[in-house]
Amino acid sequence: MPSSSLRLVSALAVALAVLSPVTSSAADDAVNVMQYALSHPTDNAQLPSPPALGDSVPRSVQLATAEGNGRFAYFYYAGAPVIVDLKTRSIVRIGG
Repeated sequence: MPSSSLRLVSALAVALAVLSPVTSSAADDAVNVMQYALSHPTDNAQLPSPPALGDSVPRSVQLATAEGNGRFAYFYYAGAPVIVDLKTRSIVRIGG
């Protein structure tokens, strides 16, 4: 019978194999939205402080979406695109 350590390692390997495509897909989606945002700039948003990764974007900031992508949106701040997770409204990438 396999040891508990071996079972744990096996379970982690399976979990990583299952989650890897999801993570990769999300990263690809964010990159695609960034490329779209760079080609479709918007007016700069007004924020009380510069955006940082993980920050929550206020509802007062209007987000633009890329055609065919319902997971991420963007806005511009100081001339640079800022990518936002639509589900959480948290910032996942800043600048191109």
